[in-house]
Amino acid sequence: MSTDIDSSTETRPGAGRGAPDPGAFDPDAIVVTGIGAVLPTGRGPEALWTAWREGRPALVPYQDPYVRTKKITHFGHVPADLQQASRDSVPHKLRKFGTAFTFNAVLAAEDAMRAAGEGWQEIPEERRGLYVAQDDSTELSVAAFHKALDQARTDTSPGMGADLTRVVAEAFGNAATFNPFTVIRALNNNTLALVSIAQRFRGDCAAFVQDAGAALGALQRAAFSLRQGDCDTALVVGAGSFNEPLKLAAQYRAGNLTAGGRGAASLRSFDAGRDGTVLAEGAVALVLERAGDAAARGARALVTVLGATLRPTVDSGVGPAALAESARGLMAAHGVTPESLGAVLADGKGTVHHDAAETELLRALLKDSGVPVSSLRPVTGTLGAAGPLAELALAPSLFAAGELPPIPHLKTPPDGGTDFVTGAPRKRRIDSVLSLHSSFNGFAGALLAERPHLV
Repeated sequence: MSTDIDSSTETRPGAGRGAPDPGAFDPDAIVVTGIGAVLPTGRGPEALWTAWREGRPALVPYQDPYVRTKKITHFGHVPADLQQASRDSVPHKLRKFGTAFTFNAVLAAEDAMRAAGEGWQEIPEERRGLYVAQDDSTELSVAAFHKALDQARTDTSPGMGADLTRVVAEAFGNAATFNPFTVIRALNNNTLALVSIAQRFRGDCAAFVQDAGAALGALQRAAFSLRQGDCDTALVVGAGSFNEPLKLAAQYRAGNLTAGGRGAASLRSFDAGRDGTVLAEGAVALVLERAGDAAARGARALVTVLGATLRPTVDSGVGPAALAESARGLMAAHGVTPESLGAVLADGKGTVHHDAAETELLRALLKDSGVPVSSLRPVTGTLGAAGPLAELALAPSLFAAGELPPIPHLKTPPDGGTDFVTGAPRKRRIDSVLSLHSSFNGFAGALLAERPHLV
């Protein structure tokens, strides 16, 4: 049975008593007060916004010292210097328990907490909630064992060699001795574990796994916990990487990846000439609070998170039309109609079948309402668990700039009445944003946010 997982009944105070005045300050609204990002575009939401506004893709030829392939042409790699900064942000004694993408998460969390202001740091550790979304990216990976075997074969120091115990120890990141506790690197809650220790979170927590749907689930849980009084502030982190041999091979065999014939411009969301997506890696962190609490400590609300909906698409009968109704229901619960919506950020993976299904969804949802549609995907690549949070991180820039950047490389948009933004940015006051997301594992959802109301 298909079931919506929708936070709209929790994120609109006064449900059952009539909706509050949409222009009034709502102290129970869930707002974002801090943003951190470690992405292919660089560090911080400003770097992401600039790359999108300039139509500058951050997709480069695929490179990895332990994966040799001609099939994977491009990837959204986090720049090497930023990856090193992420590693440096983790205390040395904790590094053996983490992975490259969880290091990104720690740095993004650090930046988000700093951006939220000094008053946030005074919140007791046991009242800080942590809600993490992670791809199904884990260590040990095939590449980790490859690296360990390679080192065992080439290291001539005493006691080395291709001894099984040493190979396993090396692959687990602890070459001196095999420490079973380092198995934490192989767990799907690795990001939660490392962030909670490095950034001192001892309160309510939850870990969600599997692509973009995990981020929507983490946002829903954070909003619920804030409303229930389980925490006084919530850090939501989305992190992951598709850079793992078996994952890359699976996406290639499924026909989801571009042949890379146009270089960095190969991911062509919604274009008639699209031939596949480009996978990526990265992390985004958001500090969430109740609006009244944020105002009391003098913090600036950047965006209000209204709600999210998530549902499986593998169930019988759940297609684009049903997903459109789900998104329409989310908007209706918050008094937003297609006509009053400021902008739509489409998923735009760039595969033939994903974009065809999303085009049908947009046609059913917007129905010639004239709402402009853009997509970030050609700039960052497919981010997985960080994707929905990256688009939420862009909302303050959309509100401030009063324009919606175009979809890069879109030359021949689909027919059907949907207003895809091409060429130049669309000048428009944007007070609300709906972002759409789908995963490779059978889930799809939407996230609704709006310009925050000041006291």
